[in-house]
Amino acid sequence: MASSATRPDDAPARGLALDTIARVSPRPATRRTTTKSGVAPRTRCSACLLQPRLCVCRLIAPLALATRVLVLRHRKEVHKPTNTGRLAALCLSNAELRTFGGRDERFDDRGFFDPARRVLLLYPRADARELARDALDPRPVTLIVPDADWRRAQKLAQREPALAGVTPVRLEDGPPSAFRLRKHTDARYLSTFESVARALGVLEGEPVRAELERVFQVFVDRALYQRGQLAAELVTGGVPPLPERA
Repeated sequence: MASSATRPDDAPARGLALDTIARVSPRPATRRTTTKSGVAPRTRCSACLLQPRLCVCRLIAPLALATRVLVLRHRKEVHKPTNTGRLAALCLSNAELRTFGGRDERFDDRGFFDPARRVLLLYPRADARELARDALDPRPVTLIVPDADWRRAQKLAQREPALAGVTPVRLEDGPPSAFRLRKHTDARYLSTFESVARALGVLEGEPVRAELERVFQVFVDRALYQRGQLAAELVTGGVPPLPERA
């Protein structure tokens, strides 16, 4: 997360090559959705929530990293196609996506604390320190990442008792957000995926961040193309061709 501000979604490894062919990951299931009017049915991938033709799942070879990423996604984000916490979980083999915020639902803090790992909360609280490798503590990291709008993420990070003893960390200042699916007046605010990618760049190395950001760019471009907001020739990696008619 950025040192001054980070927007959770509101906003050593093998590469994630964008030209990875279908054999890398099986075709995920699809689901039917409707427009706000409830009239025009659409089919989306159940994992990335893009239309099947634009699905990015087959481009992803999940990275096996020492860092464990635990994404805490608010229930309001579960069905939003612009949510990027789910994409982070797809890209990392050692990641978990947990949902919180349900009425009368107990917060799930199972496995938060492991004496064999350092546990960090990626959230720029006033007492957060800049994320860095710790030369004096070689244990791998469990990185807890709130995935909600700013108000809910703040409430989770500051009020949830299960997180009270977790060390908060922030990201150093960096490039503005490339997340164009949701708008924010301050470009320093990052999406959940961008925050995770930059954090892993610190903990695991810059090549990991670069590969994750490359997949993220494809996801964003295809989503914009799907909306009719980006021309096909501007989509990173191109637009998959329409399937041939039988």
